[in-house]
Amino acid sequence: MGQEFTPTYDQLATVFDYAQLPMSADRLTTHYETYAGTLALIRQGAARELGETSPATAFKASWD
Repeated sequence: MGQEFTPTYDQLATVFDYAQLPMSADRLTTHYETYAGTLALIRQGAARELGETSPATAFKASWD
């Protein structure tokens, strides 16, 4: 990835809300750096570009 991703406070609050994980505003504020770093690390690992992939190849499967 060319750019470093750092989620905002509002983005983190949205992620926790979407995942249905109750998170108080105080706790999110206190642990923002940890949560933001973890989410950035997850996104970095999940957003790797694979380049071009080969098309699916047809094949005939049979017991003959």
